[in-house]
Amino acid sequence: MQIEELDLNTRNQIYNSTKKVIRKYQKGISSGKLTAEKFADNIFTNKILLDILDESIINQADFQNSYINYINSLMQKQNENFKNYMDSKHNKTIIRSTVSLQILLKNILKNSDYSLNIPIQYLNKKDIEAIIKYIQTGEIDIGNEKIYKYVSRPKTN
Repeated sequence: MQIEELDLNTRNQIYNSTKKVIRKYQKGISSGKLTAEKFADNIFTNKILLDILDESIINQADFQNSYINYINSLMQKQNENFKNYMDSKHNKTIIRSTVSLQILLKNILKNSDYSLNIPIQYLNKKDIEAIIKYIQTGEIDIGNEKIYKYVSRPKTN
């Protein structure tokens, strides 16, 4: 089984626990001293994913390879976000979503049974595009699971 085959809730739990550990090792990741393979070995050794997945799934080579690729994508995003943050700090510019994209999202939300759990002004362009894709298709790209907690459907009794 691969990460892509898991349901969104499970992927979100994996994302949250992995991201928590990635933040601890930002310096090693950005310098390149910590590779995805070493990182994954540490996760598997410390059995961090056992609360989320069955051990038989974690021990599958298919899953471990897909998890390493997943970590690579998260590390790339982390480095890109860190670089953008540092650039914006020096240039005093922040990549913000366009007003038209925000209006599009509001209209899509109004016509669907989804609602935002985060104020729209805190979302960047990529987040809004990912939320729109999720609402329209029900899919979230690998490594972008954070948007799963940004939108919700009202619970029906």
